[in-house]
Amino acid sequence: MVPEINLLPQFERRKSSKLLVIIGAIVIGFLLLFLCIQFFTLKKEIKELEAEETQLVVERDLLSAEVSSVNTEDQGTHSTAVTFVESVSYPVSPLIDEIHGLIEENTYLRSYQFDETGILLSTDFETMNEISSFIESLINSAYFSDVKVETVSTFDPLGEQNAEADEVNFDVQGRYSTTIQLEINESYLREGGTRDE
Repeated sequence: MVPEINLLPQFERRKSSKLLVIIGAIVIGFLLLFLCIQFFTLKKEIKELEAEETQLVVERDLLSAEVSSVNTEDQGTHSTAVTFVESVSYPVSPLIDEIHGLIEENTYLRSYQFDETGILLSTDFETMNEISSFIESLINSAYFSDVKVETVSTFDPLGEQNAEADEVNFDVQGRYSTTIQLEINESYLREGGTRDE
């Protein structure tokens, strides 16, 4: 038999086991403290989120009630919709024919935009005299109650080709671009007026 020899004194062995128990207790205490703090902070956040949820539900209900009341107020019958469209709409073909009939030979009509009460024309002219005669023709037309010249600007018909050259070309004459606002004479247009030839 081999004798069992214990070289450590008895009291040191007890100290190391006590030290392990104390360290374990401290670690478990910190872990419990951390879990308690987490529990209470999460509980507080849950209460805040529940309060926010109830507030959002109330707000959603108010908004949905408002939307449903707006939808019921705005709903009209088919006949009221047709009446509204007929009151706003107007025939555009006679207006386009009138404008094309008044444009002179070398005038270029770039675009026209219609709105509820008028037309916005964008046109190019060779001379200022052509602009004035066109505006005079528009003023004398029964289809239009008011004519306003919004802008008049000049441009080079050759564009960038002439701009790149250093010398001035006196054979090329600048052209004029205009924007004109026409107010429609709705009563004359409703009566189905025709252009005097």
